[in-house]
Amino acid sequence: MDKLHSKQKETVQKISYEHTWLILNSEISVVFYDVTTICFELDNEDELRKTGFSKEGKHQNPQIILGLLVSKNGYPLAYKVFEGNKFEGHTMLPIIDTFKEKYNLHQLVIIADSGLLSSSNVEELQEKKYEFIFGTRIKSESKSIKEKVLALRLKNGETEIIEKDNLKLNITYSESRAKKGKLNRERGLKKTRKAN
Repeated sequence: MDKLHSKQKETVQKISYEHTWLILNSEISVVFYDVTTICFELDNEDELRKTGFSKEGKHQNPQIILGLLVSKNGYPLAYKVFEGNKFEGHTMLPIIDTFKEKYNLHQLVIIADSGLLSSSNVEELQEKKYEFIFGTRIKSESKSIKEKVLALRLKNGETEIIEKDNLKLNITYSESRAKKGKLNRERGLKKTRKAN
C-alpha cells in the first residue's frame, strides 16, 4: 500500500478518472465526498499516524484520515491521506480544488454529510462558486429554523424549501427515518434509566 500510494497514486487516479469519464458519457459534474479513519495497532505516533477523533471508537490508537471523492454510482475519482489528528472539515476543499483544476472542470456540485458542514467550508464553497448539498439534521439548526421545520407538518416523502441566510434548506420527511430516530431515542432513554 505504501508503494502504491507513494509511487503510483497519480496513475491509479488517472485510470479511475478516465474509466469514470467513459462510463458517465464524458460528464462529471456531481461528486460525493466523505472521510473515514483507519487506525493502527501502534504505541507511538509518527508524522502521519496520529491520535485523533476515531470513527471506529479507537481514540487511543494512532490513525490516518482517508478522504475520498466519488462520482455518481460510486466510481472513485480521487483520494488523499491526511494526518490522523486533522479536523475532517479541513480535508474536503483541498481534494475538490485539486481535482477540479487537474481535469479542467468548469462546475461541480458537491454532496457531503453534515460533518463537513462548517461555516468556513460553506463560505469558501460560495466564494469559489461551487454548488453544494450537505446532509444535516434538524437538531443542528437554530431554534427559529427548528420551529419553521416543525410547523411544516410534512407527510412521508413530501419536501419543502426554507430560506436560511443565503442558503436554501431542502426539508424532506421520511416515515422510516422518523421511526428509526424514535427507536434510537427510546434505546438511549432505556440505557440512561438502567445506568441510574
